[in-house]
Parts: sequence; structure tokens; C-alpha cells
Amino acid sequence: MEEDDLEPELEELFDARDDEDERSKSLGEVGLRNIFGTIERQKSNSRFYNAAQLYQQYSEAAQNFEILRQARSEFLSVSEDHTSSPLPSPPPARRALPPIPPQTHAQSFSHTGSVSIQSLPLPEHPKGERRASSPRLSISQSSSLWRDLPGVRNSAELDELTEDQRRLQEVRFEVITSEASYCRSLEIVVDHFVKSKQLGAQLSTQDKNWLFSRLVDVRAISHSFLSKLEERVESDVMHFTVCDIIYRQCPLFRKAYVPYLTNQSYQDATYQRLMNENPRFKMIVEKIEKSAVCQRLPLRSFLVLPFQRITRLKLLVQNIVKRTTRGTAEATQAIKALKQLENIIQEGNDSISQMKSIESLVSLSAKVDFECKTLPLISQSRRMVREGPVTQLMDFSLKETERNAYLHLFNDYLLLSLPKEGGRFTVIDHCPVSELRVENCRVKLHSLQKNLFRLYMAQKSLLLRTDAPSDKLRWISALSRPHTEVDFSSAQGKVFTLG
Repeated sequence: MEEDDLEPELEELFDARDDEDERSKSLGEVGLRNIFGTIERQKSNSRFYNAAQLYQQYSEAAQNFEILRQARSEFLSVSEDHTSSPLPSPPPARRALPPIPPQTHAQSFSHTGSVSIQSLPLPEHPKGERRASSPRLSISQSSSLWRDLPGVRNSAELDELTEDQRRLQEVRFEVITSEASYCRSLEIVVDHFVKSKQLGAQLSTQDKNWLFSRLVDVRAISHSFLSKLEERVESDVMHFTVCDIIYRQCPLFRKAYVPYLTNQSYQDATYQRLMNENPRFKMIVEKIEKSAVCQRLPLRSFLVLPFQRITRLKLLVQNIVKRTTRGTAEATQAIKALKQLENIIQEGNDSISQMKSIESLVSLSAKVDFECKTLPLISQSRRMVREGPVTQLMDFSLKETERNAYLHLFNDYLLLSLPKEGGRFTVIDHCPVSELRVENCRVKLHSLQKNLFRLYMAQKSLLLRTDAPSDKLRWISALSRPHTEVDFSSAQGKVFTLG
């Protein structure tokens, strides 16, 4: 879908009365002009929304199901040569809290649907106090199955469908029921945290933007998505499809999710700072968390919902692709939707990496002084390749035979610095990577010196030493890119060049 084609849909989606400071400018030039009236109408007409559990509970149930499925698979593989007796169903695993995805910046969303970073620490409860189980977790979810819908259960067509066709419809239906759960959880975090006047009084405009990012946008898009999915089910409950809708929604997903994912490091840092330094903020948050509507789920479990949802949606579409007959129009549409979701996740990864690079450049820029011509360090296209200390061996005629040096190698430039106290650096030279050459010195120089390599810059050559052989080889490899990896076993006396 082209960018210009989004404008009418965005105008319609966000066309409602203004709501104080909830105006958002994050979806291109089209502001978020009060979507609350539209959402209320959608909620009142949605049978799936009103019957849905919270997304945290859906996520926990999905993970428990996957644990049981894997356990059953492992059991059958072990016992297949012994007995064919049926496997008893173990009790579902219970966790105190739903899983929390990781924190950035080193974050990336893996193509398996998980988030590959360290989990966020959750606030600890006082000793002896356990979080009460959510009452909804004990409610049977049998009504969330497609086959249990009255229009399906009472249909003569049900018996005509193969088992594979039924399972495919169940996966499609899970897209809808899980989106309804997602909407419910988003509704809670927006209505009870984002719009809380008590909480808002403790937040500066910047803190509020960092903490809640684009949750209002995400909620609006989710309700719009759910509405389209429900209309599809109502039109043909036995044979509905969903991937064409997902594909058309992806431009909207991208506009909200990529900025939200990119913001997570600021979100986490803001949350930690406010919880540690603002007792009033902490008290209000904990009070809201303990309310019945939040079902004692922590604020963080709501803030990470978009991370969980975009990866879960991709997994559901992957499952649809696997179960759809190849070569059909639905298979083609499912593959297109899957590729779009993968692109969004990858774009989020790239944006996070770029944000991390810029932050490291900003930090480094504040720590360096230039003894040579100044080089502006902050650039969106610049990224760190490798950095670390080396020893520079000086000319024999000089009084100082060696000195400590530090290399910052970027994808486009190399900085040669002298380290100072307090983590600061004095840059004494810099050079474009296209003008660098590096030579591995296998023959011992300077009597007993080891781990030497020679670096040729535009106007000079340096004899450098590392503490370990592995460090020397890594530096030679890094300085020799983008050529193929160096064969260090045959690198004696060889000169490697860039460009």
C-alpha cells in the first residue's frame, strides 16, 4: 500500500473530537484527532472484545500450550519404541507473571518471534506477599475456539471440512480472539495509566512521551484492525480469511510499531528513574496496578504489549502459511502478509541499532578533544565497528619508546587517540577507512616484542602492539574489511588494504 493511499484511511480512523493532550502527531502528518468516540462504538458492537481475556493471560496460555506440545512431542519420541499408551496431560505450568520482553538497546527481534534480550526486571513484592492469581485465568477458554461458535457448531458444513481445514480456521480465528485480548489490555493501559490525571501530574511532557510513547496510536490501530476482522467473520463464519486484511494493515502497523519499538530504551530508563526517584509516581502506579480492572498486572506488562503482539502476529501468520494449500490465492496473500510483518520487525531492529549507534556517538563526542583537525562524529550513517586500547611503539631515537593509544574504528573513519583520565580521549589523528592499510608482523621486532601489526594511515605508519594474539588478529580482520576474512595462517608479511 502506497504512503499516499493511507491518508483517507487515517483521516477516517482518527476523525473524532479532540481529547485534551492526547493529540498525537506520530502517524505522519495526520494527527491523532480523538479516536475515543469511534473506539467506544466499536467496543459496544464487538462480541469478541467484550468476551476477551487480557492479552497477558492469552500470552501465558499460549506459552503453556507450547510447553505441553513440546513435552508431548518429546515424550512420544522417547516412548515410540516401547509403548503406544496415550500420554496423560500434565497440569499447565503456572507462572507468577506473564513473560516480559527484553530491554534495549542491544535488543533485536528475532525472526523466530521472540525478543533476543535480557528480560526486564519486575518490581518485587514485599516478602511473604504473593500476587493473587488473576481470576480470569481459571475461566474456561473453550468459547474462544472457532468450532464452538454457534454458527459453526450448528452448521452442516462442519462435518464436510477436513481436519486440516478445521485447524486452519482455528488459527485464523485465533488472530481475531487474540487481537480482541490485545485491544482489552491496550484499553486498560490507555484509560487507567496514560489518561490518569494523578499520574499525569507527576510527569513532564517529555517523560510522558518517553514512558507511554505511541500507545494511543497503537490502540487506535488495533481497534480498527479488530473491527475489520470481525466484519470478515460475520460475512462468512465458515470460510473467512484474514491475511489480506493483515497485509493491508501493515502500513499502519509500521507507522506506530517501529517508533514504539525504537523508543523502548527511553521508556525503560524513564520508568526506572521515576520509580526510583519519585515516590509519589511509584505509589500511584502501584495503586492502579492493584485495582480490579488491572487484575494485579504490573504496568510493565502493559508497556511491552506491542513487542509481544507484533511477534505473535507474525507467528500466527507463519502457522497459516504452513497450513494453507500451496499455490492458492490465500497462500499467496499469507506469504505477502508474512513478509510485510517480517519487514516491520526488521525495520524495528534496524531503527534500534541506529538509535544505539547515535547514542554512542553522542556519548563519545562529549569525551573527545581534537589535537588534529576536528571531525564531526555524530552521523546517522556512522556506526562503531571496533574499539580498544593498543600500545604504539615509537622510533628508537625517541626518549619515549612506547605509549598507550586507543583506536575507534567506525564504518567510515578511524580515530587514533591518547587515553586520558576520566575516560576521555585526545584525538591525534583520523583517517578514512578507504585509505587504511594493515600489515601483520609475524617476525618479532624490537627484540622480544610480540603481537605486532603495522597500520598505514594517509600520512603515517604506526607500529602497534596488542596484549593478546587474538586481539591482533581481530584488529587486522576489522581493519581489512570489507574484503574477505584474512587467512591468518598465511598472513606473514602480507599487506592488506581497504578500498
